[in-house]
Amino acid sequence: MDDHIKPLPPGTRIHEFAIQYVLGSGGAGIVYAADHEILRETFVIKEFLPQNLAFRVAGNRVAALPNKADIYDKLRNKFLEEGQTLIRLARPHPHPNLVQVTDAFRENDTVYLCMRFERGKPLDDILEVRGTLTERELKSWLMPLLDGLAHAHACGVWHRDIKPANIFIREDHSPLLIDFGAAHRERPDSVTSVIAQYTPSYAAPEQMFGSVQGPWTDIYSMAATCFAVMAGFPPPQRLEPGWQLQYPHYSQGFLLALEAGLQFDPKLRPQSVAEWLRQFDAAPLADAATVITIVELSNDAPTQIEVTSEAKTIVDPVVTSAAAPAPSATVATVVEPSITESSAAPPSSRRWLVLTGGLLGLSVLGGIGAYQWFEINRLQELAVANAPPLPPAAPAPEPAPPPPAPVAPTLAEQLQLADFECATVAVTPTPEQGIALTGYVRDREQLAALQERVRVIAPQAAVAARDVAFAAPFCDLIDTMKTTHSPAAQRSNMPLISFNHADRLYHEKDYLVLTVTNTGQAGGYLYLDFVDSNRETVHLFPTVAMPDHFIAANATLTIGARNKTECQKQPDACFMVSRPHGNNLIIATWSETPLFPRWRTPQSEPITVYLPALAAAIRNNTSRHTTSYSFFTTAK
Repeated sequence: MDDHIKPLPPGTRIHEFAIQYVLGSGGAGIVYAADHEILRETFVIKEFLPQNLAFRVAGNRVAALPNKADIYDKLRNKFLEEGQTLIRLARPHPHPNLVQVTDAFRENDTVYLCMRFERGKPLDDILEVRGTLTERELKSWLMPLLDGLAHAHACGVWHRDIKPANIFIREDHSPLLIDFGAAHRERPDSVTSVIAQYTPSYAAPEQMFGSVQGPWTDIYSMAATCFAVMAGFPPPQRLEPGWQLQYPHYSQGFLLALEAGLQFDPKLRPQSVAEWLRQFDAAPLADAATVITIVELSNDAPTQIEVTSEAKTIVDPVVTSAAAPAPSATVATVVEPSITESSAAPPSSRRWLVLTGGLLGLSVLGGIGAYQWFEINRLQELAVANAPPLPPAAPAPEPAPPPPAPVAPTLAEQLQLADFECATVAVTPTPEQGIALTGYVRDREQLAALQERVRVIAPQAAVAARDVAFAAPFCDLIDTMKTTHSPAAQRSNMPLISFNHADRLYHEKDYLVLTVTNTGQAGGYLYLDFVDSNRETVHLFPTVAMPDHFIAANATLTIGARNKTECQKQPDACFMVSRPHGNNLIIATWSETPLFPRWRTPQSEPITVYLPALAAAIRNNTSRHTTSYSFFTTAK
């Protein structure tokens, strides 16, 4: 949790509640367990305190950051609308499978929502332990949730952010759909977006491309969640023919109903929960009569990456604080799960094999060297004894010239660029007697420090830093990627990558287009991966739409759709800017031979899943390869 996002201390009284401890935090604010002093019952209190927009001031008040007051006020009102939406859903009676808001109030210059306290665990926590669930287990919570979703749709409310983290499984195994922060409430005169947000891995295509949304949008997200429960990862944007063969323990009818909910075209999906339920009614639980038998496994099955116990965390987890130990139960809130990243170390047995081979090599070479030393000395003695008289000595050679004067250190050496962590900067003199900086540094503070060093060494030179990008918050990912490469395998002829926006500044719904030019003397295989500030990865290239990722020498390739028409023709090769906004990272990996047997599925996945797979592929690849990093900014 950021320093300026301080939680309320335990014992703080707001409204009729006494704060007990922090349950978690997310992008919208902080969630607490609190006791109602009159009812003597525990509730969940959700405080609106958005990161990057507000901070805690004296007296526990919340204030907008400088120049953020307008957007803070708008989002605060939308946060309150979320509570109003959920209160309306509970009338005349609350649905047992939808989160229940019991009160909403203003205090400390912000807004609070009060919800029922539930004991259990989020579905994503369960999947982290279990991996996948059986069809019987999946349907045991899916059917009640669909009933709750039908109730919400009947009230004109669409959730729009269904995912495992927003499904809560109570201690009695009953499910609860939580976090309506992204909900739409349909009104007779208009449609109001309460808080526009979604998770790319589970979002329907119409959310990504700005098309018409409705109940079919929630059906897609629920189907994508079911797929993740069944497969262990979110679905690809398009299901390949025969995908059902990978899941023989699920009934064919269930898989067909799931496929109907995952149709890319919204018109081909069930248009209502009732219509979708009718398809599930024809899908009995898996048994001997309905299980699909796999005769031959396909080589196209998703690759599984095993992470050893020697894994190293490379992504900072979300920090939460608590004054008192929280109970073992987890509470249904909007808190996003913390993300950690692991990079598998080579097995200890492999290290031992390398070490043993090294010692054996030293022993053999040592024996051969000793024999050769004795044999050479014996031959030298015989040669001296039988040698003819030596000729007269040659005149003494002229004295050697004095050594050259030491070369003055370059400007880059004087700047001691190695002192700057998370920075790769080139320093080049310009024709105008100035100095140009190119590359990337951690942040603005590091750039200012670098510019100050330049001014001290060359006070008269004008410093141009417009081509310097900021690497934060991806420094840990870059450091981890650097450790996966073998220096001997590095190569320098990475293709040139240019953006369709020269200033690398994009706004919401802009199309991202990259042009790749291979200026090297040989071809190679290119992998382009986009990582946003939430650590979600989208594989830009190769994809199912552009599977051929070999780029010949002197060849040029365009990746991405330039407009809506191109996007509709090849949606898998279309990339549109959406939230979260901020700094973004492009990882470009170039290799003489393929790193993966095919494109990655799903096309969108957390960096926690992809980075270990990429690191393992690089370690297992003996050909030359290299990686570069590009950055661009997105805004509303």
